[in-house]
Amino acid sequence: MKSYRVLLLVFAAACSGGGGGATSPAPANNGVASVSLNVTSAQLGVGQTLQLTATPLTNTGTVTIGTPTWSSSASNVAAVSTGGLVTGVSAGIATITALVSGVNATATVTVSGSGGGLPLAAEVTMPGNTFSPFLTTIGVGGTVTFRFGSVDHNVIFQSVAGKPTDIQITTNANVARLFSTKGLYGFDCTVHPGMSGQVEVK
Repeated sequence: MKSYRVLLLVFAAACSGGGGGATSPAPANNGVASVSLNVTSAQLGVGQTLQLTATPLTNTGTVTIGTPTWSSSASNVAAVSTGGLVTGVSAGIATITALVSGVNATATVTVSGSGGGLPLAAEVTMPGNTFSPFLTTIGVGGTVTFRFGSVDHNVIFQSVAGKPTDIQITTNANVARLFSTKGLYGFDCTVHPGMSGQVEVK
């Protein structure tokens, strides 16, 4: 009988683990930790539009999945669609919010009393070794998205006041640059001599 009781005690101790057993590590946080907007401040005229995009990121800065819900603090000043397209309605200032999984990011939009008829979003593609279009015209506070294909290109802006940051050699990606100052901004791909373009900001 004594030996039977000893075996029971040994078995119970083994099952309890004595508090020294290894515990499984907590799973990594792959949820949305922050949201990045392509534009955080912009100026619009009445009737002008601006396309905002929201990118959800994990706590390690990795892009993750999430659909933003858009809202405006003053839809009578700047309205925003379910897809993030902002439209100037009347003079004033509005805060546009993108909410993804409980995490938000905001952009401040200032609307002037009259529209200038200039777009605040444009794209430049790179068919072959050319920039298309050669000349892109946008309003102040507009964004140009450079669409890179499978061929190495860079975008090096001429040294003028207000120029955005250069884009180093890139492939298969879209890179946006904000133009907040009026002027003419020439740029080149130094990988391919003669490959040039311009952004005119009015």
